[in-house]
Amino acid sequence: MTEKKVVTVPVSNVVPGMVAARDIYSKNEQLLIGKDCVLDANSIARITFFGILSLPIYADDRIEINDTEEDMVFGNLAEKQAFEKFNEIYEESILNMEESMNQLLKVGDKIDEKKLIHDVESLVISTGTKYHVFDMLYYIKDYDDETYHHSLNVAMICNVFADWIGMSQYEKNLLTLCGLLHDFGKLLVSKEILRKPGKLTEDEFEIIKQHPVKGYEFLKNKKIHESVKRAVLLHHERCNGQGYPFGMTVNEIDPYAAIIAIADVYEAMTATRVYRKGLSPFRVIKLFEEEGRQQFNPIFLMPILKNLTETYLRHRVQLSNGEEGVVVMINTNELSRPVVLVDNEAIDLTKHRNLSIEKVY
Repeated sequence: MTEKKVVTVPVSNVVPGMVAARDIYSKNEQLLIGKDCVLDANSIARITFFGILSLPIYADDRIEINDTEEDMVFGNLAEKQAFEKFNEIYEESILNMEESMNQLLKVGDKIDEKKLIHDVESLVISTGTKYHVFDMLYYIKDYDDETYHHSLNVAMICNVFADWIGMSQYEKNLLTLCGLLHDFGKLLVSKEILRKPGKLTEDEFEIIKQHPVKGYEFLKNKKIHESVKRAVLLHHERCNGQGYPFGMTVNEIDPYAAIIAIADVYEAMTATRVYRKGLSPFRVIKLFEEEGRQQFNPIFLMPILKNLTETYLRHRVQLSNGEEGVVVMINTNELSRPVVLVDNEAIDLTKHRNLSIEKVY
């Protein structure tokens, strides 16, 4: 019997249908998925949530990706035009961000903080309300340079989070800047490694994993706020000590880094990538409810989850049985399972455990 060839791929490239070639455990030895598991959206979400960077799969089970599929669903012409306006400002902001970062990499010892923060504020304002930020981010897809886009998305999310947790304008600006720069260390990692579509070696994964330290070491003597530098260094730390690079616990992690950690994971799981569609926000909220209380600072996590869920009130959604409806009420004891109105019938998902929200429109 011929043994199947195994290749290791970045988790960001994993798509439903691939088959895990071995058991995958979290850092505290919790089994996340078993060998020979056929991956679906839930299992991919789980390994992403726990910060797994790579996954061994059977080479014969790699999936051909159709990255030309159109999945944008606009309710009307006004929504489409609003996105087009947002996207125009978004692309200009990416260019400004890239120019600022390159200048810092080559000759500068500071960046134009006001300009970068203003770009983020302009994007948030252009959506009409803060709630629409998350709708607009859903439509951003299929970009080549993930670092800049991901960082801008995290900065916008943090700009909204700041209001939800009662930050002052100064703190909000600082958190926004933390979002913009949190992955700065990835600019110091070889693009050949970051964008490598296939198998990465263990050494290459270790290089990627060092991006928080690389970013901090580069920025530590620059004229940038210390909280931003700590966010760069600590945004992969987790409150239960299972993060990296130092394995810190809740009281050791800088508050700004703790908030960035939530925004970073939420964006990574809900944003659409070239290789796969973003996950339903309610799936991600469910993971935060079930697994996140140990990993993320509850002082920030709980108000953020509550407000995130309320963001999707009155949104059209698709349930796991294919039916469509509108979210009409939030269940405060189980945020990921609201009440959905389907054909004039109120379906309380806390009482219909076999159903879940698969898509948000």
